[in-house]
Amino acid sequence: MRASFATLYEMLHSTLAPHTILVHGLARSWYDMYLLSRRLSRLLPDTTVHLFDYESRKWPLSEIALRLHDFIAEVSHGEPVSFVGHSMGGIVVRVLDLCEAPATPLHRLVTLGSPHGGALIARVLNRYRPCRAVFGPALEELSGLNLAATPRQLEIGSVVGGTGYRWGFLPLLGEDNDGVVLVREAKQVCAKDTYTVCALHAYMPFSGRIAGLCARFLETGSFGAARTECFDQ
Repeated sequence: MRASFATLYEMLHSTLAPHTILVHGLARSWYDMYLLSRRLSRLLPDTTVHLFDYESRKWPLSEIALRLHDFIAEVSHGEPVSFVGHSMGGIVVRVLDLCEAPATPLHRLVTLGSPHGGALIARVLNRYRPCRAVFGPALEELSGLNLAATPRQLEIGSVVGGTGYRWGFLPLLGEDNDGVVLVREAKQVCAKDTYTVCALHAYMPFSGRIAGLCARFLETGSFGAARTECFDQ
């Protein structure tokens, strides 16, 4: 007999979800997440890794979350799912968690440089019509997100990029950052765990060390004892 939804949800607190979905960021594609998918498949052979692709510059966050909902229904067959979301990809998963009623339990989410409260760089770019035309409706939404602080189902682990110094990778942003997102923007206040790395925003999905961090959180719900580490592999 198949376990009930409630029973499956209780089991999630100590187990690895059978499915892990990788969600890319704004103006990117599934190609960015391919190497990470291969690494996670090797590190976590008991989960099936899926790549979710979407037209990030065409739809608002709510529409993308709806399409992710449909994708989950197609690949998970009602089994629990976890996620790794790069940049806006992490926000898409959070919108799904807060606004939709998935037909399958949502387990854990690792966000890689996701601006949980919105991004300064999005607010700046949103002032200019050519930028709005290029990046689409999600750019304005990323200028000032107002997501509920507490997720409905997900356990969230935030990987935050920065340098540990005042100016970060992009001094024009005025404080420590990963070249796109400020450190304070990527720290989710209700995250179960947070890990700060010395890594550029665009580089995160390609890092072997970050793949290891993702695997650890997806499997255990924690990044481990350390909370900050600089690396360049």
